[in-house]
Amino acid sequence: MMQRPITALFALTLAACGAASHGSTLPTTGDAISMEEMRIVASAGSGGEVVFDSYDAGQLFEAGTRLLQRGECREAVEQFYDRIIAEFPASRYAAPALYNSGLCLHEGGELEASVPYYEGVLETAPQGRDARHAALQLSQVLIGLERWEPALALVDRVLLREDLQEPERLEGLARRAQALLGLERFDAAGRQARNALSYYRMQERRAAIAEPYFAAAANYVLAESMRMTSETMELPPGSAEEQHTVLDARARLLLNAQREYFNTIRHTDAEWAAAAGYRIGSMYDRFWHSLMGSPIPPPSRTLAEADVPVYEEEYRSELARHIRPLLRHAIRYWELTLLMVERTGVQTDWSARTQTELERMRGLLLEQTDPIAEEDTPAEPSSDVPEDTSTEDSGV
Repeated sequence: MMQRPITALFALTLAACGAASHGSTLPTTGDAISMEEMRIVASAGSGGEVVFDSYDAGQLFEAGTRLLQRGECREAVEQFYDRIIAEFPASRYAAPALYNSGLCLHEGGELEASVPYYEGVLETAPQGRDARHAALQLSQVLIGLERWEPALALVDRVLLREDLQEPERLEGLARRAQALLGLERFDAAGRQARNALSYYRMQERRAAIAEPYFAAAANYVLAESMRMTSETMELPPGSAEEQHTVLDARARLLLNAQREYFNTIRHTDAEWAAAAGYRIGSMYDRFWHSLMGSPIPPPSRTLAEADVPVYEEEYRSELARHIRPLLRHAIRYWELTLLMVERTGVQTDWSARTQTELERMRGLLLEQTDPIAEEDTPAEPSSDVPEDTSTEDSGV
């Protein structure tokens, strides 16, 4: 998750002086000096005397920010930022307090709790810098919560802003591709991802975008749009020729997706590289299961009813032997993904999922292995970024 710094707006002492500076005139009617609203609270002291305590929004903001910088997120929100929002809603510190609260909860994994704070920034100061950042952060939260339609609508509004910096515009384009993918609008998601990558390459030549995170995110969406499209193509019941037509189309998409996953890895962002590596293995796993569960084409000649189960069993056995390399590819790419995670030291959910799936796939391969026929063992991919393989490499 990309991180943005907390809003660094600190209290300033505002004083109205009785004398004007040289060469100026005192204000006439209609002019006023804006000062922060102050609260004065009376309480009983230890000796029974009345003690007065005064504070304003700036002082609360400074105290909350100190806690936030020490990692005491929840305390900062509850003890200080929420008080600013409730007691000083018209203060210039209200929007920063809302933003810092949203960011604090967001980064702590409390996505749902962060939403009203980000929305509060958009309502309080819709044209400010905090609103720009809050809108992008909120789009990430909505995507994380799989609220695709609101995320898409929000990103579309953000992309209309003329004050976006180049990295922010790339983020918006990548977020839009993610929302479209979540809505299963695969063609539109792929086009949006390509647009984001084109924008990144153009800005990269100008050195306007230093981090590849959102370029990798867009590349991942492009690969995902191809993979998910391929997985909608079920093999139909019918002749082997009819099934091969669909199989060839799906295999081409699979290889195109693999190429884009490799391109995602080449952006060298550890998080997206791990996700792409996991998906390559997962793609081969899913393809294997899809083929094994596909309808059995009718035999080329008429069989006696008693021979049909024998034909189906032999067909499944022969199919498993021919497509067994898909299991080995899944295992190998997952092994490479874990090696890459170990090298980078960046642990993500993808690494845990990869480890779990790797163990499952190793067990499945043992069940499927024919000790007599091992001539279909595929060539091992490189331990670095693998090159594109062909359908022959996958045994398809």
